[in-house]
Amino acid sequence: MLCGTASAVGAARVQPFIIVNALPGVAARSLWRERAVAGAASEEPAAGRMTGASPDLRMYLFGPFTLLGPDGEELTPKSRKSRAILAMLAVAPRGSRSRVWLRDKLWSDRGEDQASASLRQALLDIRKSLGPRAAHVLTADKNTVSLDLAAVAVDALELAARERRGEDGSTEHFLEGIDVRDPEFEDWLALERQSWFARLEEAGFEADLAPRPAPSEARREASQAVPRTSPPAAPQPPQSLLRQEDEGGWRVAMMPPVILGGDPAAAVLQADVQRALRRALVETGDLRLVDMAPVALGDLGAGLAGGGLLARLPEQVHLSVQVRVLADHSYLRVGIVLQNPADNALVWSDEVIVPRRESIGEASFAMPLIVRATEEATLHFLRRHGTEGAEAEGRIAAAVASMFRLARGDLDRSEEILRRHLDRTPTAQGYAWLAFLNTFRVGQRFNPADAPLIEETQHLARRALGLEPNNALVSALVGHIHSYLFGEFDYAAALFEQSLRVNPAQTLAWDLYAMLHAYAGQPKRALAMARWARHLGAFSPHRYYFETTRAITGNFSGDHQTAIDAGQSALAERPDFNSLLRVLVSSNAHLDRPEEARLFLERLLQVEPNFSVASLRDAGYPGLDTEGGRHFLDGLVKAGVRKH
Repeated sequence: MLCGTASAVGAARVQPFIIVNALPGVAARSLWRERAVAGAASEEPAAGRMTGASPDLRMYLFGPFTLLGPDGEELTPKSRKSRAILAMLAVAPRGSRSRVWLRDKLWSDRGEDQASASLRQALLDIRKSLGPRAAHVLTADKNTVSLDLAAVAVDALELAARERRGEDGSTEHFLEGIDVRDPEFEDWLALERQSWFARLEEAGFEADLAPRPAPSEARREASQAVPRTSPPAAPQPPQSLLRQEDEGGWRVAMMPPVILGGDPAAAVLQADVQRALRRALVETGDLRLVDMAPVALGDLGAGLAGGGLLARLPEQVHLSVQVRVLADHSYLRVGIVLQNPADNALVWSDEVIVPRRESIGEASFAMPLIVRATEEATLHFLRRHGTEGAEAEGRIAAAVASMFRLARGDLDRSEEILRRHLDRTPTAQGYAWLAFLNTFRVGQRFNPADAPLIEETQHLARRALGLEPNNALVSALVGHIHSYLFGEFDYAAALFEQSLRVNPAQTLAWDLYAMLHAYAGQPKRALAMARWARHLGAFSPHRYYFETTRAITGNFSGDHQTAIDAGQSALAERPDFNSLLRVLVSSNAHLDRPEEARLFLERLLQVEPNFSVASLRDAGYPGLDTEGGRHFLDGLVKAGVRKH
């Protein structure tokens, strides 16, 4: 949504679950993996339970890659790269990857024509292995390759669950022995292996798995795909506890959850919500977690009653957060509570309730609650320490609050805070937010010469991604930079997908990803994503920004009433935001409301006196040559905007 809007989505390589099923064309990943994590007795895939049929195929990603048919027949392709394609699709959001992405990962050393031919040959190899099932399991068009996740049970965390119960099994490396020998694939594989180990560790398996020795130096040299870090030799205390004396930031205690109802579904849901909430809190850049969950059973009752656990909290912790889940025969209730540990005073609480028939164990309905809880936690510390104090300390929250006010002076203040933050603590989020701020300056045309600013932005984005390549917020912000400033849509889309896999509650990622789809000529999909971002951020202090994206994507897709409704809602908070005014001019003209279009054009020319269609093109506004972009420009011209 730069140039006045900005909203997209990214994703790292950790959690292939909780993919929102409220969006058109976005299929939910099966939850049987998460049931395995929570120790649920049933190993039946969720897809089978929902549709009444079990998946046709089973795919094993831990240990040697294996694909079996419904009767146990071997369907594994012979080619290593064919196996790699299936594995990458199995852990990809919605089971889809672009042809360009697959070529870059598996044939990075070949020219485009040769790589395309090799990919086609690998797909033929896969179809040959699948036989008659290939037509509905694997689909490919000129842009993307997709695996039907409802037809394939991917046996990853189920394997870990068997280990936890002491049954026969193995905890070999993810995709052991799949030696493709392409540096791009090996980098991807290294990240996946590290992420899967972290995921198992996060789920509580680290105490049960036998320690593994670090790979030998000879093996490290033979393949870069060997994980760069080995599992700990013994269970370690949470990193938030180990670092709490060393790191700056406002500290939040993550209390043990409350689960009522005795239903395994409640435990699964709680694990999903708590994992997403923990990630969202950390991604603020200012909040540091003190995890109070791993305590002795004897402490649990006293802790929930406000006794033992709270007494053990460090003095510098001034906020506790707790997830509460109640399962009834007809509904699931999820609540999040923020309290002051000093006196148990309630800071904030809210809950969501969903009928069981609508939830199907899916935690996406709780995402807006997670987003709001994170915002309320940040606001608590801003109120407690004061905005001026937060600015002086270089807090990211203060910089972001100032940035989204969008005026030139506010952007200058935000930049000062971020540079102060980076002088003290050079963090990935600090670099990413500063790069993102520069896109506002380009979009609002505050700088007469943008070339040096764009060059600095590229440098900042590279630094951010280099420091934390798996941070969902960093991936989303950098994805937007590559989408908006450089038009690198395929690379940006990969970052957004990575961001959303790591944190499906990352509102800004959904918002920015929506804008990428608008720029790339998919306005209807963009509008669907924008609506979901607006739903997640309904109570956000930056909700006008999400409304702006909804307005732009509405205009590009021809839904002008939505564009006008969203635009006027956002304009009430940001009356001089040029991106909003442009959309309102265009959409009112398309709906044959010349008077309204003229009034908004007059306001726009007060903000941008030299605004014209040519000035938009000169500024590099993306997506203007798509069907939606031309529709946007037609509305401007119809309203009387100069072409030159």
